[in-house]
Amino acid sequence: MPPLYDLTILAPDREVCRQRISSLVAPGVDGYFGVLARHAPMVAALAAGELSLADEQGRRRFFALGGGFLEVAWDEVTILADAAEPAVEIDVARAHVAEGRARQRLASHDPHVDVARAEAALRRALNRLRIAEKRQQRT
Repeated sequence: MPPLYDLTILAPDREVCRQRISSLVAPGVDGYFGVLARHAPMVAALAAGELSLADEQGRRRFFALGGGFLEVAWDEVTILADAAEPAVEIDVARAHVAEGRARQRLASHDPHVDVARAEAALRRALNRLRIAEKRQQRT
C-alpha cells in the first residue's frame, strides 16, 4: 500500500472533501503539479481546472476547481478553493446554460459587458463540462 496523507478541500460554502489519499494532481497557476505523501511543505496558488486524486486503492476522483490555494504540510494537504465541485455533483444542464450565457455576452460586443468576467465564466463552465464528461466516460 502506498503512503497516505490527509486531504481537505474547503470551498467558501462547505467542506467539499476530507479523505486519505495517496496522490493528487492540481491545476497550479503555472501549470499542473503533483503531490505525493511526505511532500516538502509548500503553498501554491491554484487556477481554475481539474483536480484529480487517488485513494489508497488507486481509484481516481475528479473535481472542478475555480482557483484558490493549496497548502502542503508533512502529512496533510489543505485546499482553500474559490469554488470546488466533485465530478459526480456537476449539474451538466446548468453548466451548459452558463456556457451559453457567457458565449452570448462575449458575442454581443456590448460595451457594458465585462469581457474578462465573461471569459472567466466561460472557462469555468467549459471546465465543469469537461470534468463531467470524463466522469461519464468512466461509468
